[in-house]
Amino acid sequence: MAKKKKALPEYKQVWNKIRKRAPKVPDITCPSIDDVINRLESIVDKQLPLTKAQCKTLTKKMERLRTTNEQLRESGIYWHEACESVIEEHIGKKKKPSRRCW
Repeated sequence: MAKKKKALPEYKQVWNKIRKRAPKVPDITCPSIDDVINRLESIVDKQLPLTKAQCKTLTKKMERLRTTNEQLRESGIYWHEACESVIEEHIGKKKKPSRRCW
């Protein structure tokens, strides 16, 4: 006897569909921020000049943080829109103001 595969409940099907399209959430950025702050504090505390190499290293790290922050913002926008879409579909359409102010 072959077992019939049960279909997933509708809410799980919707959830899986939304989750598949979701952008990747970036890694935690706090350690990188802490590292930049610590390096700058060390330079100031020791009253050393900021070398070109140090500046380049800190700039690269800050640019990576900018990219990560952008990805996080895109992820937040995606999930907000996905949730609105599901709510509209299951609860009904309501007139709403535009939230696209970022």
